[in-house]
Amino acid sequence: MLRRLILVGLVVAFSFGVVGMTQEPVTIQLWHGMSRALGEAIDKLVADFMAEYPYITVESTYQGGYGDLHSKLDAAVVAGNTPTIAQVYTDWISPVKSILYPIGPQLTAEERADIVEGLLPANTFDGVLTTVPFNKSIMILYYNEDLVDTPPATWAEYEQMAKDLTADLDGDGVIDRYGTAFRPSNPEQFLIFLEQAGGSILNEDWTEVTINSAAGLEAMNFINGLVPYSFITNEYMSDHITEAAMFLDTSAGYTYNVGAATNAGFELGVARAPAGPVNGKSMVQGTNLVIYDTDNQTQAQKDAAILLVKFLLRPENTVYWAIHTGYQPVTKSGYQSQEWIDFVASHPYQVAMSEQMLDSFESMPHPSYGDIRSVIMTGWEEVLRGAETPEAALNYMAEEIEPLLQQ
Repeated sequence: MLRRLILVGLVVAFSFGVVGMTQEPVTIQLWHGMSRALGEAIDKLVADFMAEYPYITVESTYQGGYGDLHSKLDAAVVAGNTPTIAQVYTDWISPVKSILYPIGPQLTAEERADIVEGLLPANTFDGVLTTVPFNKSIMILYYNEDLVDTPPATWAEYEQMAKDLTADLDGDGVIDRYGTAFRPSNPEQFLIFLEQAGGSILNEDWTEVTINSAAGLEAMNFINGLVPYSFITNEYMSDHITEAAMFLDTSAGYTYNVGAATNAGFELGVARAPAGPVNGKSMVQGTNLVIYDTDNQTQAQKDAAILLVKFLLRPENTVYWAIHTGYQPVTKSGYQSQEWIDFVASHPYQVAMSEQMLDSFESMPHPSYGDIRSVIMTGWEEVLRGAETPEAALNYMAEEIEPLLQQ
């Protein structure tokens, strides 16, 4: 009996010892491009993470704007001295995917399934979820509530309303207020219409250019029909808030747009993007998180980075990030959480943003996407400026994109 008690005591002591064992200290580097309030939100989440995992030290470092961050990451890759985890745009990923530590296989099936569906393709490479979404905004429709009682829900309603709201208010023969607005430097506006028409830039396996398909022409013809009723500028619409009755812009611009409208003396409403003939999807913008699998990163560091990713994907943390930055949650459980439901109830503009985010798509993770986007921007601008027909602009895009597929 005494021997049994001693044995049980040893087992219990050993069990408590294993549970209470301290992990070996590990330090990881997180590089990001978030400053000011956004940087403060990251710092808060990192501090909470380190409190939960006291053996992990996260050196969170602001590397400047996205351009600076990209340049520093490229230099770090060349030097073989990468951070453990970093914030990146989708088109930065393909050139370095061979030195990335795939995150998806380290997540549970539930964690993978929890990520908003529209965000998965841009984080998936060769069939593997390699990276995960981080700060994401969605393109939505802003409208002047003094001029628009019910925002347009379809292309036809959008076109008619843009026409009706375009006006020469002082009778001098010059339009003072346009029905809508477009930014030539933002081809994502065109890509929304392309998606809604059932079109795409490339076919599924990226072997053929499809932007000049019938769907592409339908989308560009629709935009061309809106041009006479559109204010065209490369500046932010918050600087021209009275120039157009409604316009597409990111949810991240909400604070700036609403502030400008308030200063101009009117309320600015928010709605989903008008739906096209095939769907009502809108485009997501923002960055993802990558973990580097380079020689300067130990397995312990990669494991610690995985824990940080899992922590950031938790509903309470993706919601904290969204509430304090103006971005959107990236998981379904985030949208379903009581905290987010309560936040939306007290911030009605978030209803359209949340609905649109759950019905969204993202840019394709093609290694030449940056160059492809530039080509699309050129053709899109020519149509907006009246310098080219929709068909000619699309054919130009196709011709210029074709050689990029071989790079």
